[in-house]
Amino acid sequence: MSSHRLHSEDLSPLAPGREVELAVDKLALGGAGLARFEGMAVFVERGLPGQRVLARITAAKKRHAEAEVVQVLAPSPHQAEPFCPHFADCGGCSHQDLDYAQQLHWKHLQVQETLARLGNLGDEAAAKVHPVIPSPETRHFRNKMEFAFGGASGEHLSLGLRPRGSADALLDITTCFLQSPQSAEIVNAARAFCRTTGYPAYDPARDLGLWRHLVVREAKTTGQTMVHCITAPWRQAADAVRDLADHLHAAFPGLTTFVHSTRKTRLAVAQGEVQRFATGPGHIEENLGPFTFRISADAFFQTNTTAAHLLYTAALDLARFEPSWTVWDLYCGSGGLTLYAAKRCHKALGFESDPRTVEDAQSNAADNGVPNCEFHAVDVLHALSQAPYPPDAVILDPPRSGLHPDGLKELLRLAPKRIIYVSCNPATLARDLATLKERYALFAVQPVDLFPHSPHIECAAALDRLK
Repeated sequence: MSSHRLHSEDLSPLAPGREVELAVDKLALGGAGLARFEGMAVFVERGLPGQRVLARITAAKKRHAEAEVVQVLAPSPHQAEPFCPHFADCGGCSHQDLDYAQQLHWKHLQVQETLARLGNLGDEAAAKVHPVIPSPETRHFRNKMEFAFGGASGEHLSLGLRPRGSADALLDITTCFLQSPQSAEIVNAARAFCRTTGYPAYDPARDLGLWRHLVVREAKTTGQTMVHCITAPWRQAADAVRDLADHLHAAFPGLTTFVHSTRKTRLAVAQGEVQRFATGPGHIEENLGPFTFRISADAFFQTNTTAAHLLYTAALDLARFEPSWTVWDLYCGSGGLTLYAAKRCHKALGFESDPRTVEDAQSNAADNGVPNCEFHAVDVLHALSQAPYPPDAVILDPPRSGLHPDGLKELLRLAPKRIIYVSCNPATLARDLATLKERYALFAVQPVDLFPHSPHIECAAALDRLK
């Protein structure tokens, strides 16, 4: 089975650098293929279920090993031809080479197994996971893409996405099938212009350089487009950024707004700290179901518009709110779920720590004629700990890290009648559900695929308080 003859003096048949033949059985959470070698689990990067591969071991752990595909010896029966020329190198997509129906199949199983095993919730919980609702579109579906700058000035300046397995290098993409064709054209035009300025990309290791990120947001239903340029706070470069804005407006007459923000913190996050200027309104508008949402440069909004409507509808169907209830929406962002909830309850309160995002949420409620919404710029933990009495129900949509342990304690203390937990990470969802099960029973889980061709999956879980 191995391409090496193993000797008795070898410490491990799966030592790093060894090449072995493996049969990939399934897709594991996170997207790697799962195979076994002499009983040990091997996670194979870019391995697909049904493949037989020659793989090189890259890491050996106590209970598992990690490997990369060297050669596909036998293809998967569900293998598909990738449609993007950058697929082999880019880290934006993982599974363009797997039939979409199979992507949904494995995501469903991953959610089931994660809740049953990692969350220790058993097969009863797994049986409550509904089949995945597919994304209505599997190409050009994203309404937001974040691109990073890198490299020195001139022709050495890069603007693009991270290659597979790299957090530092950059791939100058020329096309992308996640967002619209215009998005790639904007990126190409911005890269070419920024190279002419003579300014280099920001280097966090040395805290030097100018260009940091370019974010393109495109409303799928209105066609409105925003370019958000994030730079280091160089006053002497202000004219260069304004020239970039003028250049993009001239090249793309449909560009709705250009926003320039600066970021001093070294952490490489595509969010501004201080907004310097904006052309046009400084935001775009997107229709989601029956509502129109104002989206500012740094506001959270689900990146797959049509699938987000399916997610919110599914979450509220599971919620079974009564008309007299007061509902809290924690991590409410620009108020998407809050507005959906307000149509099914007496009053909906949204909590979000970013004051700018709360302003968007308040405007969204007013513009959509939803009077029974109320928004507060406050940390979620503070909102829970200071609550004098529990709401009837709580909606949670936390970041990938899940709910803070102190937040879980406060939620258990308040004990609302129902919890709707919306999660983009089945592992942290399972962990938090395991904590909540002391006072709550799992009603159902509905996965929705907001991220085709990636290992990510969104879930809405409904929990009922035990009597």
